[in-house]
Amino acid sequence: MGVIIRQSIQNTIISYLGVALGFVSTILLFPNFLRAEQYGLTRVLITTAMLSSQFVHFGVKSIVIRYFPYFKHSQSSRYRFLSLILLVPMVGMVLFTVVYLLCDDLIISLFDDPSGLFPEYYAYLIPLVFGVLFFEILNNYVRALQDSVTGSFVNEVFVRILIILLLVSFHYDLVGFTGFMIGFILTYCLQPVYLLIYLYRRGELGFKLPTFDKPKKFMRSMGVYGLFSLLAGMATQLVGNIDQVMLGAMIDLKSTAIYAIAFYVGSVIAVPQRSIVKIASPLLADFLKEKKFDEIDSLYKRTALNQIIAGTLLYVGVWANMHNLMDLLPPEYRGGKWIILVIGAAKLFNMATGVNGSIIANSKHFRFDLYTNIMLIFLTVGTNYILIQYYGMLGAAIATAISIFIYNFVKFVFVWITFGMQPFRWNALAVLGIAVACLLISFQIPYLYNFIIDVLVRSAVITILFTGSILLFNLSTDVKNLLINICSRVQNYFTPT
Repeated sequence: MGVIIRQSIQNTIISYLGVALGFVSTILLFPNFLRAEQYGLTRVLITTAMLSSQFVHFGVKSIVIRYFPYFKHSQSSRYRFLSLILLVPMVGMVLFTVVYLLCDDLIISLFDDPSGLFPEYYAYLIPLVFGVLFFEILNNYVRALQDSVTGSFVNEVFVRILIILLLVSFHYDLVGFTGFMIGFILTYCLQPVYLLIYLYRRGELGFKLPTFDKPKKFMRSMGVYGLFSLLAGMATQLVGNIDQVMLGAMIDLKSTAIYAIAFYVGSVIAVPQRSIVKIASPLLADFLKEKKFDEIDSLYKRTALNQIIAGTLLYVGVWANMHNLMDLLPPEYRGGKWIILVIGAAKLFNMATGVNGSIIANSKHFRFDLYTNIMLIFLTVGTNYILIQYYGMLGAAIATAISIFIYNFVKFVFVWITFGMQPFRWNALAVLGIAVACLLISFQIPYLYNFIIDVLVRSAVITILFTGSILLFNLSTDVKNLLINICSRVQNYFTPT
């Protein structure tokens, strides 16, 4: 757990710095510097790129984490493995480009938006898919090298700083919208370049003919795993992105922009989860390979509890400050309150079920994902198609929440039955009770007539009451040890030597 805690802290710091930068770009700049249709275009392109990349990598993205332990013994073996995981998606990228260009009339007809922006920037999706695809693959390779921090920095900080600079440049007429879009695409293409430079400086960048001395049975197993993981990745990305794509196609780009901002705020609570999962997945792969089920069970329970604690604190904080958030947005964006709460609740349940998805994906039962993901694909698309027609943006949020709940509940039951493990302890109920009490108390605080003061006071009251209760009732030893460690570091910093 030492590696997890250390890198989780580093990832959390980077993630919250990314959240701060994302707040500046997503809440303050995008809705005020771009027209809603222009911002909606960027969301449709990036979500479509994320979905498309899941087809293009042919399962390699998941193979990296699962099978790296079998190739890490020598530099030559790692070079061959790296060559393989880059060559396969390169073939997929070529196929995607050909199909995408040949089907341009069909795809453009699906986005019959009054603004006409999507057809104008249709070809921009190709380099965007390239950047997203190879960043995800290289980031997983870096994570397999037991470094989850570098990729987080690139994705959470580096990219957002560049986008803020682009938005400011556009606002002050240093570039036109076409120049902004070119810079937007190049920003994502710089991500894999950054990681290649990092691997080179670490001495891990090298290419050799991807031939291995592994048995054919092993290589066939790797291929089958990649195929099933491809379907799993498609389902995961569908849940996270198909709602925005379908809103753009079924309503307009303006609705996509409003929904994207609400979805972003509701997803903020999942920041700690991303930090933990990034480092927990490679460790789970090693534990499962060595059949250390006690360590897996301990990791499962502790990560679930800590994610519940972090998630509920953030969810309560967002809910309590909703009025302040709405005041920051232009009037046309203020209809997203309930979208935020619905998406936030779905993300919280996802966090509460811990690393069950990683346990299944890295075990011999990875094929189970095939059945649940086929179910999820139909469920996500079907519920979005029906609910968007009746309830618009809120319907998309409800559809996403339903899909996340059912998908994670099925995985939770499967892990419980198959491995005899479940992540919940009585502590979780106590945490939820404390969170409800803190939220009700925050509602009693009158508005303090100043945005900054109101946010600081309201957030401080919630944090002190919530964290103090966690410590008072000793609900999490990890949280207690973390706070002790932070206090010790602060004390040592200010203590003269």
